[in-house]
Amino acid sequence: MDISEQYKDLTTKINENLPLRAFPVRELVQIFRKKEHPITLKTELTITSVHNSGDISGIMCTVELVDGYKMACALTHLIFSRTVTLYSEIADYQKKRERRIKQLNLTELN
Repeated sequence: MDISEQYKDLTTKINENLPLRAFPVRELVQIFRKKEHPITLKTELTITSVHNSGDISGIMCTVELVDGYKMACALTHLIFSRTVTLYSEIADYQKKRERRIKQLNLTELN
């Protein structure tokens, strides 16, 4: 299965299991804070929708705070509990995606 098929397949599975709960990575916490929404690494976010944006941006999520504020972010910017139904598939995607981004960045530097 090629990358575009993997992204499409995982996007479909996540959509079928929404809403999902996740926690932000440090970078996402900083972005929320800049937008005047002071969250922490322990703030639970609710994923309300996902979109496969292809190889350029990967799988994008709309996350929502309890106050109703919404923001789009990459699936790689979220941390999931091991109890989430799709945990292993999401974690596998995140590892592969991060490796792929590093490879693409190294290619651009050369």
